[in-house]
Amino acid sequence: MRLNKAKLRAISNKGRSIKNTLIRSNPTEVAKRRIVKFKYREASRAIRIKRSESTKIAVVIHLYYPDSWSLFAKSIARIDDKFDLFITLPSKNAHFAKNIIKDFENAQVIIVPNHGRDVLPFLIVLKVIRKLGYVYVLKLHSKKSTHRTDGSRWLETMVNDLLPTNPEIMKQMLRSLEYKDTGIIGPNNQYLNLSVNFEANGRHMTKILTKIYSREVANQVLQTNRLDYGFFAGTMFWARLDALKPILDQSFEATDFESESGQIDGTMSHALERVLSLVSEIENRKMYEVSPMGVKLLSYKTDNIPDWSDVYIGP
Repeated sequence: MRLNKAKLRAISNKGRSIKNTLIRSNPTEVAKRRIVKFKYREASRAIRIKRSESTKIAVVIHLYYPDSWSLFAKSIARIDDKFDLFITLPSKNAHFAKNIIKDFENAQVIIVPNHGRDVLPFLIVLKVIRKLGYVYVLKLHSKKSTHRTDGSRWLETMVNDLLPTNPEIMKQMLRSLEYKDTGIIGPNNQYLNLSVNFEANGRHMTKILTKIYSREVANQVLQTNRLDYGFFAGTMFWARLDALKPILDQSFEATDFESESGQIDGTMSHALERVLSLVSEIENRKMYEVSPMGVKLLSYKTDNIPDWSDVYIGP
């Protein structure tokens, strides 16, 4: 699969999008974000967590679509180790908490505003639990991607990859997490080249990497060497918590995230989807993918360009 390099050069020279300029200059949008920030502060203060003794694994699920709960409940039961479960629910789904507690009585359910997709709730929870001694985290969310014809099947495939039915592959994956140089373990065939939809997400990514590292590092990774990096699409993965430290050490507020309006790309959440993988690569950690065939070590550089990408030009 080939990359449209001429298009990439044109993309790298484009300025900020008109849409994002309008959002920043819209007083109503700014006010909405400030209200959500206050609500998120309330939600984070309400989190009262006691880690189960000697438990190293935290499972964090954002449940926007409650009808996906049965898939998650069945799948996380396959984890061959003790874990604590954290569920973030948009306020409109608060009534569903009782169903979760019925299946997992020790689950911690956190009610959050519908803002920042699955990414902001994940960061809010990790900010709290990172101090409690967890070593590994599994991030899942009820992704349907209604703009894709295979959205529901895509979710089920990724969940089954990350939570293998084969107990030997599950053990192999958990062993891989024990290596201190491990970064991310993602689902099969979801590791994409960083050039994918870069036009929509480059501005946010530059801002994030500049905040974490420096402008020089951001330019080197995103402009000079962009084709040498990749990311796990879908924002579902296993990770060592210390691999996410560069992100968690920063302060990302609700006001950094756009209000929800059905966007399919170009938001702060989509940029962080990429940066969650990128920080492990910048820190020279190992990246793996897991499938029904086992756990495979990945090279950072990949030619995996899906046909829905803005830089796909055919086989």
